[in-house]
Amino acid sequence: MVIGLLMMPPGAWAARNTAQQETIGSWVVSCAADGRCLMRFAKPFVDRNGITGNLEVMKQGRSLVPVVTLRGVPKDLLTAAAVAGKASVSVRFPGAPAETLNCVATNAGGICAPDDDAAPRLAARLVSAPSVTLHLTASLPGMDALPQQHRSLVLSGTAEALDRLRAAGPTSVPPPVTALAPESPAALMATADRLLKAAGYKNGVEGLQSLLDKYRGTLAPPGGVR
Repeated sequence: MVIGLLMMPPGAWAARNTAQQETIGSWVVSCAADGRCLMRFAKPFVDRNGITGNLEVMKQGRSLVPVVTLRGVPKDLLTAAAVAGKASVSVRFPGAPAETLNCVATNAGGICAPDDDAAPRLAARLVSAPSVTLHLTASLPGMDALPQQHRSLVLSGTAEALDRLRAAGPTSVPPPVTALAPESPAALMATADRLLKAAGYKNGVEGLQSLLDKYRGTLAPPGGVR
């Protein structure tokens, strides 16, 4: 059965499984009605208030590469965050150095993907890696970088999931957004509130000033922000 699926032309598996998804080891392979197929880690490392952060696999050139995604955040806010601050995301497989990913706002959300030189290396390491560690940092002008976050993910069934994705027709890494229709200030504030709460700051926008003061060192750590 598996061999038969893998011998199908690209897109055929997706057509037969339009409304379905399949769990393979630590991965989920799913296809939308329009034929776009995704491979993602089964458990997002962020999943709060409609915002998800996860490890996914997309096509870049001829390679299937690991990417880090942030979904559920409007493009306006992603772009504003990219202009106002700096995010750094890297992935490291056992026995190999960390590789920095390039993060941009796209129509599909925030996508952090390798450059063309790193793509083949990461694609090759992904196939048999037992685990991967994600390193995430962020900073704003006039502030020290926020504490680095680490997420270690245990991987299994990767080679089979990659074969299934390849047979189904993988989604390519999307291009960055070039033009945006602005959202209302109220909508942006509501989304910023969700984003902060998703990141673990339970007071959201209300605690933002205290959060900024904390990292500037002008106030003692507030009791309402963790």
